[in-house]
Parts: sequence; C-alpha cells; structure tokens
Amino acid sequence: MITTEKDVCSAASKKTTTATDTKDFSPETPVDKAWNAYIFREGKTGLRGPDLVRELSGRLRTLHQSDISRTELLDLLLRAGELECALKDLDSTHADVGAKITDSVADAVVSRSPLHTDELAVLVRRIDAPEQVQVAPPEGFAYYALHPLDLADLVRAANCKSGFAAVIGIRSIGTTLSAVVQATFRAERVKADRITVRPVGHPYNRTTKFSPEQERWITTMRSVNAQFYVVDEGPGMSGSSFLSVGEALLDVGVSRPAISFLASRRADPNSLTAPNAAARWAGFRAYYTQPTHYLPRGATDYIAGGIWRARAFQSEQDWPASWLQMERLKFLSQDGACLFRFEGFGRFGEDVYRRSTKVAEAGFGPQPHGREEGFGKYPMVNGRYLSASDTDRTVLTQIAEYCAFRARAIPAHLASTPELETMLEFNVKEEFGVELPPHLARLPIERPVIADGRMLPHKWIDTEAQILKVDSATHGDDHFFPGPTDIAWDLAGAIVEWNLNAEAADFLLQAYKTRSGDDAAERLAAYRLAYGIFRCAYCKMAAAASAGMVEYHRLRREYLYYREQARVFVTGQKP
Repeated sequence: MITTEKDVCSAASKKTTTATDTKDFSPETPVDKAWNAYIFREGKTGLRGPDLVRELSGRLRTLHQSDISRTELLDLLLRAGELECALKDLDSTHADVGAKITDSVADAVVSRSPLHTDELAVLVRRIDAPEQVQVAPPEGFAYYALHPLDLADLVRAANCKSGFAAVIGIRSIGTTLSAVVQATFRAERVKADRITVRPVGHPYNRTTKFSPEQERWITTMRSVNAQFYVVDEGPGMSGSSFLSVGEALLDVGVSRPAISFLASRRADPNSLTAPNAAARWAGFRAYYTQPTHYLPRGATDYIAGGIWRARAFQSEQDWPASWLQMERLKFLSQDGACLFRFEGFGRFGEDVYRRSTKVAEAGFGPQPHGREEGFGKYPMVNGRYLSASDTDRTVLTQIAEYCAFRARAIPAHLASTPELETMLEFNVKEEFGVELPPHLARLPIERPVIADGRMLPHKWIDTEAQILKVDSATHGDDHFFPGPTDIAWDLAGAIVEWNLNAEAADFLLQAYKTRSGDDAAERLAAYRLAYGIFRCAYCKMAAAASAGMVEYHRLRREYLYYREQARVFVTGQKP
C-alpha cells in the first residue's frame, strides 16, 4: 500500500544504475556487433490500390486552379509518387500513367507552372489499380525534413554540362525525387528522362539488376552522351543502394565519369557498412543537399542535434542521451515563444497533427498552432522537466490517465505484431545468446494503439498549473519500433523509464485499469522485455554511430541500463 504522497513510489535514477552482468560490455571497449541490432521496422503497409487512386482523385477535386498552395502541391506530389511507386513495384501496366501524373505535379512544384487538374483527373481515372499494394513511407519526407525542392537546389548546383540527363530514382522515395530532379533539369533547359529501380538483398549489401527495357533506355541515353544521375535519400548506414545502382550502370557500359549520385546526407565513407564501402564510394562523384532552407515563417533558432538540452536543463550532467543524427529537425522562434518541430509532409504530417490535437484537446499536451513546410508549430511549454526522482502519486496517476486516454482515443487496427515479436526474439538472441520461452516471445494485442513511444521523465513538464506530456505524436508510428502495438508498450515504457519499483508499478497499472477497464498486468512482462531490449539495441547502435563524440558515453550508460532491464527477464529473475 502506498502511504505517502512523495518518494515511496520513486526509485533510483537510471543514471546511477549499473548492470550486474556487464563484464563483456564494459564502457571502455567498443560495443560488439552494434550494426546487427534490429531497430528499424519494415514500415510497409498493405493498402487497397483503389483507395489510393480514390484519395488522389479526391485531392485533385479539392484544388482550386487559381490558388494552389505549395503545401497542397507537395501533398499531391507525395501521393502521386506513392501511387507510382506501388504500381511500379507490382510491374503494373498502369505504372507509366502514374509516372505522368507524378511528372506533371513535379513540374508544377519546381517551376510553378499551371497544374491542369482536369487533365490529371482524367489520367487518374485511367488507372486500374491492383486490389492490394504495398506502400513504404518515404523516410526523408516523413521523418528527416527532406524537402523535395532541396533536390531542385542540388540539381542547379551540380550544373550538368551535358545536354542530356538520365535520372534513375531508387524506390521508394527516389520515385518522387527523380520526378523533381527531371523537372528541374527541364526547367534549366537540359533534356531529361527518368526511370526507377528497386535494389534487393540484405540492407547492407544491396544489388541492382536492370530489366531489358531499362537496359535499352540506358543504351539510348549513352548514345546521346547523357550524364547519369542516381537519386535517393541517404546514403543510409551502408550506402549499398547507391553503390548497387552505380555499379550496375558500370556493368552495362556506362563510364564512371558519367555517373553522379544525388544524395541528401553527407556521410563519412569510412563509416558506411557495405563491404569495402569507402573505396567503392570514392569511385563515384556525389553531390549532397544542404540543410533545408524551406522553413516555417518565424523558425529562426536551430535547437536540434541535442542543442535543446542546454535550454531545458541547468546542468549538462542531467542531459538525457540522444542519437543526435536521428533527432527531428527543431527550431525556436526568435522570442522563444514557439517551437517548430518537423513532423512530415503530406499525409504523414497530417496524421501527427491530428494526434497532437487530440492529446491537447484532452488536456494532456500543448495545443498545436498549425502546420507549415512539414513542421508543426507549438507554444513553448515553460516549466520544470521531470526526472525519475519526481515519481509520486500525482505523476503516476497522470501517466495512468494519459495511457487510458491514448488507448481510447488513438486506436490502431491490428490483431498481432509479428515484426515486433521478431525484433524481440532477434535482439535477445543477439544480446544474450538465448532463445525466449513462449510466454515472453509473444506480444498479445488487447488494446491496439498508436503508442506514444516516449514515456521518459523529461518528456513530462511541470508547469505548476499542470503536468503536460510533450513530444507525444511523432514516435509511435515512425521507422523505429514499435509501430502500432498494444498500450502495454507505453505502460512498460513508463515503468522502465521511470525505474519504478514493484509497488509503484502496481499502483500505475491499477490506476490505469480503474480508468480504462483494461487489466494489462498479465501482458506486461513480455512488453517490458520487448521495450527494454529494443531500447538496449537502439542505444547500442546509437553509441556505435557516435564513437568519438561526448554523446557516446551517455548512450553507453543508457545501453547498460536497458540491457539490465531486459536481462532480469531473460534470466528469470524477479524485476
């Protein structure tokens, strides 16, 4: 029974917690096999093709020819590229019609040429889409603030000397990017044509093979001395997608000087994980986008890359760890009153905005003030960032009420999470070398939700008037785990992140049950293990990516904490 309002529920901060079985993972040695960690989910969604066509057609009907905003054009461009990509992946005979639509919208985005919506509507009606298609989020547009016009700027900077540009987009996002690149070349009076390809194989060792039709296209482009431009976001951790396309071009006779990569991130070739990546990458000319300047009005002070922590905490010792390269782009207004956080273009940002609005209207978070250039605009919440030492009845009750609200108001539609279960088993085997018993390997779904995914203490702010949850809408459905799952993920996250003892955890679960009617206690063990092993793997990879940086030590500390949280379940100890 909890007998006091303060501190009975609290547990030691994780900053002072050490693992009891870390002899093979001491902070002085590199993290072994970090790049094997399974932390990125596939993210592909099965959708009805006719629904995609209907949504695109509906968007066209709502546009007013004389007053189409860039936000509306970008949303239309992303939808057209998504549909084209899905059709191309299925080798649909209607993929070329989809490409014509994408090209027309890209021309309008790049050069502000008139968008003939009636003509596009006719093209859309010609598409007989398959009943089922697979759609993957374009990560740069959804998570990393890659503005389509960043590629237009890059094309102009690359200054093509040839009169012909052969553009090859790497699907998925390269579908849309290739259309933008082609439109920009044409606006610069360079003849341009494009195709798209889908590299296959292990993420760290992709391969590309051109179809006979594509090889004929390449031969035609070679005959006019075209410059070949391979377009994608990234390079990612391996660089293998870019490399596979560049080397496939070499294999069919394109000269190395005629090949250029158009990329969104300048990576250290020595850090790429593809086989012999540094030497292979050095063999190609590469151009990289600059940090985007397509920002909301008033977004002046850059606070991403961990900089925000200096404003939030009095002491650097209190800074939470962060994978700096993976942080969402964030700005403050000059007066510090408004926060701008990148939340995604098109439907991706719309989904986040709807979730943020629901959280605010229920009284749990700040009210968003609108969207612009893919950023959500929020009032800056002034107050004290909580820590694990702040655990008391008031805080636990607020967390319980928030989880009950989320289970009710932000549901997901799923019956199981096989990829999440695969992540659980894989990372446990990778970290501890053991197989899981069935009762821990299965993650039952009773209250499916789009999870918050960030239940850490510093994501709660005490404003004196109330305790608010911030950053509540972007992480539950991004390219990291968990994706849509059970509310038990957030309950487990709260227990792990606040380092709750058994009494406090029971109080939280009972308070949640009272408010939701859902007894989550029986499914908590598997979810606590799943949460702990995911965060363990995440921090392990983040630490490896941060080698040589101060942040490495914070991430190592977090890795050891999460590893211990997972270990007690793997070894059968009582948490």
